[in-house]
Amino acid sequence: MSFDRFIGIDWSGARGPKLPGIQVAVCEAGRAAPRLVVGKHGAWRRSDLADWLARQCETGAPLIGLDFSFTFPFCDRGAYFPAAAGPRDAAGLWALVDDACRAAPEYYGGPFREAAPWRDYFLSAGRRGVRYQARHKQAELACVAQGLGRPENVFKLIGPSQVGMGSLAGMRLLAALKRAVPRVSIWPFDRCKTGVPVVAETFPRAFLAHAVRERRKLRDHGPLATVLAVFGSRAFRGALPSDDAADAIVLAAGLRARHAEKALWQPPGMTDTVRRTEGWIFGVA
Repeated sequence: MSFDRFIGIDWSGARGPKLPGIQVAVCEAGRAAPRLVVGKHGAWRRSDLADWLARQCETGAPLIGLDFSFTFPFCDRGAYFPAAAGPRDAAGLWALVDDACRAAPEYYGGPFREAAPWRDYFLSAGRRGVRYQARHKQAELACVAQGLGRPENVFKLIGPSQVGMGSLAGMRLLAALKRAVPRVSIWPFDRCKTGVPVVAETFPRAFLAHAVRERRKLRDHGPLATVLAVFGSRAFRGALPSDDAADAIVLAAGLRARHAEKALWQPPGMTDTVRRTEGWIFGVA
């Protein structure tokens, strides 16, 4: 597959209209350093980012890496929500989450964790659901086995490293993007073709570990330049507002450097059931 640009997005599931935690980096083919893209209100709003992504997908063929879990685990228990009549594939899951949160602005996912029976499966502040378990997707287990980092359990909605709230908001974004631009392919759930925009789940730690086996956050230009050099990219010279921005820059450069690796598109652990229900993390073989 060929792409005309590469977009790395560090995401946020926080409540509020303007979210400094959302950082966006873009690069074209070649060696130029990724550039940061700032939202029209300074800090990005999720709705502004959704509109911007739709325009990118309507006017070209980008490869877009988003840093959140596209689904909940399914294959370990044969269901996203064992003992509940839940969806059986990713598209059904996105629709379920989006419908439960339809009154919440800015793609916020909080109402889903409060809705019965789904609230029973989450660990939230002040409440441990009676069906809560620390579960992981097959791609997350592969990520750990390959020494590329340890993704968080998406059912855990507390703590500074939790990804659950971002994933709920992200599932709403995926549903909206498919409505806005039906031709977009969300990998690996959709068939990807040359010349078509592709959206993929990513994990910045996996790209970072692939480059330098580094575990700490990038906050300075020097270490970031070292990682970018591994990915064949020139050093980033602009202001680096946060480690979230560094993650987005690494994602964009890593996608550009590794998008032609066939093993990343066809990982051996991605069976038909895994592909349909859980998907995969691009960058994990």
